[in-house]
Amino acid sequence: MTTDMDFTKLDDSALLSRRAEMRAELEQLPLASPAHAALTALYDKSTQEVNVRATRAWAAAGKATQ
Repeated sequence: MTTDMDFTKLDDSALLSRRAEMRAELEQLPLASPAHAALTALYDKSTQEVNVRATRAWAAAGKATQ
């Protein structure tokens, strides 16, 4: 597992697939483990990228309907 993945370089499909992989891995790791904490931080970073993309898409959709 890498802790410095650049989610901005992934297309939407790859980003969502990677998030699903991380969720599955998180379910297998002990909650108190350092690996769980590191993967949770990485997952949170991917969530930030999803939020950025969603914000852009919603803004673009709003402009398209005006």
